[in-house]
Amino acid sequence: MSGRTVSFVDRLLTALRVPLFIALGLGAVWVFLTAPILVYGSRSHLLVQVLVLPIVVAAVICAKRPVLAVVIASIDIGVTTVVLRLLRADDTALLGPLTPVETLALLCIVITVVFVAEPGAVVIELGLLALATVFALVFRGDISLYSRANQLDMALFVAVVAIFVLVGIYLRARAGMRQRELTAAVTDAQRAERVELARELHDVVAHHVTGMVVQAQAAMAVSDNDPLAAHRLLPGIVNSGTDALTAMRRLVGTLRESESLYTATTDLHADVRAAVERARQAGIPARLLIELPDTVPQEVGRSVLRLVQESLTNVHKHANEPTEVAVELTSTPEALRLVVRDDGKGGRVVPVGGSGGYGLIGMRERVELLGGLFSAGEVDGGWQVLAELPLKEKK
Repeated sequence: MSGRTVSFVDRLLTALRVPLFIALGLGAVWVFLTAPILVYGSRSHLLVQVLVLPIVVAAVICAKRPVLAVVIASIDIGVTTVVLRLLRADDTALLGPLTPVETLALLCIVITVVFVAEPGAVVIELGLLALATVFALVFRGDISLYSRANQLDMALFVAVVAIFVLVGIYLRARAGMRQRELTAAVTDAQRAERVELARELHDVVAHHVTGMVVQAQAAMAVSDNDPLAAHRLLPGIVNSGTDALTAMRRLVGTLRESESLYTATTDLHADVRAAVERARQAGIPARLLIELPDTVPQEVGRSVLRLVQESLTNVHKHANEPTEVAVELTSTPEALRLVVRDDGKGGRVVPVGGSGGYGLIGMRERVELLGGLFSAGEVDGGWQVLAELPLKEKK
């Protein structure tokens, strides 16, 4: 069975769950009361049991069509009252003037109307049901309206209806609160996605733009003495700019298509090598050691690639004349281990244009989100970024 079919069946079962429960409950009561009549009762009593079936149907459809359900129930109570009056039959009332099935169905309709109907419509619909009930009270049975037994019975009936109204109000308030919480959660999720998008955009653009700045500075430094060397650096600047534009278009494209927020790497080995090669073209003496397992989860692979790019970007920005930048990506059966280490001559240089301030924070959050470990700091006069990302979800 396809996923779409399963989803449709699940939605159908969810939609039918409450009406089906009401139908089974009221149907069981109706059968319980009708069976003895078929054996011992009169035709008039059997006719009454048949006449109350529409109010059962009204209770079942009330969640979807409250107005129609109230109209059907009110008309059914009126018709049943007229028939009882003409036949002079005893309606065997359970509570108030209505039969047991009518009473239970009416209570189901009351609580559903209060829960699902618009506030203004609730008053009108409950008023219509009240009129039908008063009509039944006046014209059913021979008990005086002013008898103590009848007044006590009606008081109890009104109290039960009031309780069901209060339950409906409570359920309505609770549903409203849950909806507000859901709306707030969606808003928070959207805000978090925007923040993550900003960090992703920073990671991607800063990686390429920093390389462009470094190459442009190098070209400026040698342009007077060696114009040809400066010219040879220009293609690298163009390529870095093109890569930055492509990455930004890819990010925007994923948002427009409502797909995954970020494009996953399809070949982590090749993408890491490409990132290191771009760093070399920008003048960074990068050395790569890479040993990967056969399969890497997409989220882990994407995060590793971003960590490599951001770490190399930080080397561009901050490393003070490094002679070697080691990028080591190795694995164990449980995790991937990434080390990016440079041997800069102590201290960190201030990058052209300042620092975006999101690099290390974003890397740490990305790793910790996947249940990994992250550290960054000075080691032997240089700088080291260390990240371990689990290959399997932690239980």
